[in-house]
Amino acid sequence: MSKTFKVILVVLIAAIALVVYLESSKQEDINWSQSYSRSDKIPYGTFVLYNTLKDTRAFNTFKEVNKPPYEFLSEDNDLEKSTYFFLNNYISFDEAESNKLLSWVAEGNSIFIGARSIGQTILDTLNLEINTIYEYQNFEHKPLVNLVNPELHRELPYYLDIEIDGSYFSKVDTLYTKVLGEFSFSKAKDTTKIIEPKVNFIKQPFGDGEIIIHLLPDAFTNYFMLRENNYTYAQNALSYIDTNDVLLWDNHHNNGKTVYTSPLYVFFSNRYLKWAYYMLIIGTLLWVIFEGRRKQRAVPIVKPLPNQTLAFTKTIAGMYLDKKDHKSISTHQINHFLEYIRSNYGLNTNKINDVFISNLAGKSNNSLEEAKLLINFIVSIRNKSIVTANDLTTLNKRIEDFKTSK
Repeated sequence: MSKTFKVILVVLIAAIALVVYLESSKQEDINWSQSYSRSDKIPYGTFVLYNTLKDTRAFNTFKEVNKPPYEFLSEDNDLEKSTYFFLNNYISFDEAESNKLLSWVAEGNSIFIGARSIGQTILDTLNLEINTIYEYQNFEHKPLVNLVNPELHRELPYYLDIEIDGSYFSKVDTLYTKVLGEFSFSKAKDTTKIIEPKVNFIKQPFGDGEIIIHLLPDAFTNYFMLRENNYTYAQNALSYIDTNDVLLWDNHHNNGKTVYTSPLYVFFSNRYLKWAYYMLIIGTLLWVIFEGRRKQRAVPIVKPLPNQTLAFTKTIAGMYLDKKDHKSISTHQINHFLEYIRSNYGLNTNKINDVFISNLAGKSNNSLEEAKLLINFIVSIRNKSIVTANDLTTLNKRIEDFKTSK
């Protein structure tokens, strides 16, 4: 590695390290997305409100709902008198869901909706209309809000120094509707008073229950509540909720709700499918464990070593035949036959006499004469100095005949 290459490598590594350090130490931009999620600590999250309500309410009077209201209210939840709490930028209740909520409220429950717009069915039922303020001559849309109840009214309105859209009730049923709060956008940066107030906070009875609607959900976000003493506005606005009610915090109609992208959510959302999935996993594991122990690995086929005895014998015999050494071949053949007698008949071949011949004839099922002829021929071959091919052939024939005799 050359010196120049080393210098370039060091400079490159230092540059990469510098970029990584600058990126890691860079301050993250503030997230201004309107999530209204209970877990978000961003300006438009509701982490502060959620934890305040959860910590201050009595035991078993705070419950989170992750299902659609129609599905939740259709179940047999065995709830006491409750208030369903909705908070989001916009909430679109369809007709079936709106009717389900209205029927539930008529039974003596309540709903609190904090949103700029809600389903048309509820608005028509309550004889309400919502409109949005468009002030083209006023470029600053920073709201001032206050409560109209003298005991909750503050001399200086609450101020939110963020430009937002403003919704208000352009039509209310004055016979049944009670106005709870008002708002306007600040004029000429004057934050001391509300000029040309618009109604944005109302309450209306319905059946044995009541419906509370607040058109500025931003008043319940982290940014608004943590600015100066603005938390008292949210505190006073929520005082219209009966403290004895069970508070049902809705997580379904929420921009920041958890979205399940995994197909397994379908299984885990249904207890029957969930347990079927668990049983499938457990059964598969058991099958792998026991089936793997029961079966052995395949035994490889090992070919036996080939028997080279016959080939070796043929080779040796060929060598003797090529040399025409009949005497040596006859000697080996006689010795092999004597070994045969010792192995099969248990006879001692060191002394070849009449007793040996008689025993050999008896054990080999040959006649005494045949045994005597063979032994005499073997002795004669041994005594010859020159053995001919004819002698070798005769010897082999007589030995094979003796062995095969019955």
